[in-house]
Parts: sequence; C-alpha cells; structure tokens
Amino acid sequence: MNKKFWLQPRFLISSLFLVVMVTASFIHAWFFDSHIPQTPFINLGENVVGPPFPPFEYSILGTDSNGVHLFYQILQGAKYTILGALAIAGISFSLALLIGIPLGFNRRGTSKWVEHTISVLYFVPASIIAYQLLNPLMREQLSGFATSLTYRLVAEVLVIAILLTPPATVLIANLTGEFLKKDYVISSRLIGSGAWRITRQQLFPYLKNHILDLFSRQTIQAVLVMTHLAVFVVYFGGTGIGFGMGGGPPFPVTNEWASLIGMKYYTIQTSAPWLVLVPLIFLLLFLLSVMGITGSIKRHGNVDSSVKEEEQEPPQELDRPFERVSGDQ
Repeated sequence: MNKKFWLQPRFLISSLFLVVMVTASFIHAWFFDSHIPQTPFINLGENVVGPPFPPFEYSILGTDSNGVHLFYQILQGAKYTILGALAIAGISFSLALLIGIPLGFNRRGTSKWVEHTISVLYFVPASIIAYQLLNPLMREQLSGFATSLTYRLVAEVLVIAILLTPPATVLIANLTGEFLKKDYVISSRLIGSGAWRITRQQLFPYLKNHILDLFSRQTIQAVLVMTHLAVFVVYFGGTGIGFGMGGGPPFPVTNEWASLIGMKYYTIQTSAPWLVLVPLIFLLLFLLSVMGITGSIKRHGNVDSSVKEEEQEPPQELDRPFERVSGDQ
C-alpha cells in the first residue's frame, strides 16, 4: 500500500478544511463562549441602514434580518455538522459490516428472512421515521429542554445511524454473497478455511474500495436526513422556541449547517439568498472534503479490488490436495 497518499494535494486540502473548521469551532466555543455578534443597524451619518446586510459589505458572510452575523453561526455549527455527520456515518457503517457480512455468509432460513425484512426498510424514508422519533425530544418546552444537549446529540446520532443501517447492510450482504461465489473462495472453503479466515484474508481486501464508497455515501445520507429534519423544524441538537410576545421563529441551538438551511430555506427567493447559500456552500465543501479524502486513499492507496481479484492466487493448500485439513489454522 502506498504510504504517501496523505501527501497528495487532494487529501491535504480536504483534510485541512475539516481540521481547520473543527479546530476554529472549538476555539470559538472554549475561548469566546460561542459568542455571536449582532449588528441591528449601521449609522452612516444622516442615514441609518438596517439588516440584513449582504456578504462583504458590513460582515464577511452577511447577516440575517436581525443583524446576526452568519460567519459566527457557521463557525459555531462547524463542529456539530462535521463531527455529527461523521459519527452517524461511522456508526451506521460499522453496524452494516457487523450485520451484513454474517448475512452474506448464511443466506438461508432465518438469515434470509432477516435480510428480506431489512430490504423492506430500504424503501421507507428514514427522514419520516426520524421525525416521528426525534420531534418530541428535540423541541423545547415552556419550561426549557427536558434533557441536556449532550443527551440530545447522542440520541439523534444513534437514531439516524440506525435508520441508515438497513440499506448499507443489504449492500454489504449482497457484496459478500457475490464474493463467496468466486472460484478461489469456493476452493478455500472446500479445503477447510473457516468464515473468519476467509473474511480476514480475502473478504476485507475485496471490500476495501466498496467500504470507502460506503462511508462516503453514509456521510451524504446523514447530511441529507439532517437537512430533511431541519425543513421539518427538527434541528440538530434541539429546536429552541421563543415563547411569548416577540419570541421569534424556532431556531437551532447548535447552529448546525443543515439546520441553518432548513431554518432559512424560504429566503432563497427573497432579497437575502445568502442566508441559505452560505451554509449550503460550506455543507457542500464538507461533503467534497470527505469524498476527496476517500478518493485519495482509493487512488493512492492501491486498494483497487478488481486488480486485487485478478492478481489473487488460490491458497497454497491446493498444492497439497491429499493432505488432511482440519479447519482454520
């Protein structure tokens, strides 16, 4: 494997964006208490100009109608967006491997029934189920939130990850089933190689490219579900509600990027489209960075499964067909 894939420009730029955004977000939280400045008006001598202000006029990324600076909202929400989406992708990806590989090895009886059940969930919109499960937990009540921010974040990550697991599980099971039909795998099983040895020595190298693609896809799906929930006013980490006169519309307590899009999506047809376009651009940059990292590992890490398959030879035990084989070594 090429050990210098991390020196490739694509990998460096993608990693740098993620590291800089997450680090700056934590610095903003630890040293500045996540303070978000507000500019209610600009005094130009005889004239007074009110918000919203477009980008690069009085604020680098503009402000909303209340004068809240979008740059600091993006900064605060970076850690929740990036780490939250990666956590969802990582958990669903791991569950898919743990469930999908055994299903691929044993596609009969109960395992086949389980696979069919999971396949049904493939066609159920995860966003609708997530809304029903998370809406009561994420919405602030008159007395405040009943749970802590950490509890809500963990609960939302786990719920979305579990809902994204069935499609990935079916994919892994199908790939495992196709792999087990290959001649050299059949030969290995005939001479006594067990499931764990085949998985460790042959299946994982075969799945490397698919695993990288699956992780990227799970990250994109996580962001998509988070955006759908935001449109339904279920914001990542909690939906703050201002009660009483002048309370204002619901708002995301974390300023997560997908939540900012869901909160301001209607402004795309108004005179302040940057309220949606700015978080959308940062969200796209995040997804492109994830795809850039996985793409660099695939291209410079020499994990092309097709090449591996063509170059792979049958196990050495085939050269001794009359030697007794007793299971795994």
